[in-house]
Amino acid sequence: GPAREVESSGPVEAGPGACTFDARHLYTKKVCGHGSVRAVSYNILADTYAQTEFSRTVLYPYCAPYALEIDYRQNLLKKELAGYSADLICLQEVDKSVFVDSLAPALDAFGLEGLFRIKEKQHEGLATFYRRDKFSLLSQHDIAFSEALLSEPLHKELSEQLAKYPLVQEKVLQRSSVLQVSVLQSTTDPSRKLCVANTHLYWHPKGGNIRLIQIAVAMSHIKHVACDLYPSIPVIFCGDFNSTPSSGTYSFISSGGIAEDHEDWVSNGEEERCSMALSHPFKLLSACGEPAYTNYVGGFHGCLDYIFIDRNALEVEQVIPLPSHEEITTHQALPSVSHPSDHIALICDLKWK
Repeated sequence: GPAREVESSGPVEAGPGACTFDARHLYTKKVCGHGSVRAVSYNILADTYAQTEFSRTVLYPYCAPYALEIDYRQNLLKKELAGYSADLICLQEVDKSVFVDSLAPALDAFGLEGLFRIKEKQHEGLATFYRRDKFSLLSQHDIAFSEALLSEPLHKELSEQLAKYPLVQEKVLQRSSVLQVSVLQSTTDPSRKLCVANTHLYWHPKGGNIRLIQIAVAMSHIKHVACDLYPSIPVIFCGDFNSTPSSGTYSFISSGGIAEDHEDWVSNGEEERCSMALSHPFKLLSACGEPAYTNYVGGFHGCLDYIFIDRNALEVEQVIPLPSHEEITTHQALPSVSHPSDHIALICDLKWK
């Protein structure tokens, strides 16, 4: 019979229109070859934080309320992640239910296996996905920074140093930040193994000293895995480091050391100073460089997210361009109806040297 117009029930909400990732998908239509690895790092904004009264009114007042809802953002996220055809995806701020009910099943259909590590106090955590036909999982070595500091002999020296600064020690031990470490093996070339680390460091703008302690624990732990347990395997270290390129944390990761007189040891004032000289043995490079920003909200924008790679073993084949400033600011800031998080995904293709 003749077509009838169907009236919708409820308010009509605009769709996302053109999404910030549409143009990026043009670069990632196909899975890259076996000699290459496409890696993604992305803080996807936990529902736990997106839907508070504070977020709706203070943090993201420019974002249409329906676009902050979990189902809306989930659909956008699944579409975004599926279109990257990635081999490795490291996510931060993943709600447990979002992982179990939404992301894991969706990405499973695209050939990706997911691993989840909760932050006990926050009900959100880290997820690492890897492409099943390219990698198999050899072992997992996740830690909570505070627990590792208290109980792992590996961190005894750092722990003893930290004990001299009770104020800082207390703050570090209060954080529920975790480090997810997975050792993967290539399915086509078993001699190729990868140590994939994923983390989300303490967020506070004045918490540079706390982040330095957290990253020191992380680097010791990664060293244990990639130097002791699996001698000389390449490292890929992704995450939201809550640290700009001018920070002590970024400098420590990139240069291999930090001096005890670095200004970040007094990031929260003299009374919280905890000067230490730290070092790590890796030669790490930020694969996507230092974008102007990877986080863009009303009151702040800056580069906080990185994919660090082992420059001895891996090289960058291509970096998928970030969305243009115009795209990011179309709806003022992030998140928006066309972008599901307040962060932007980093994506790069790496190859073995």
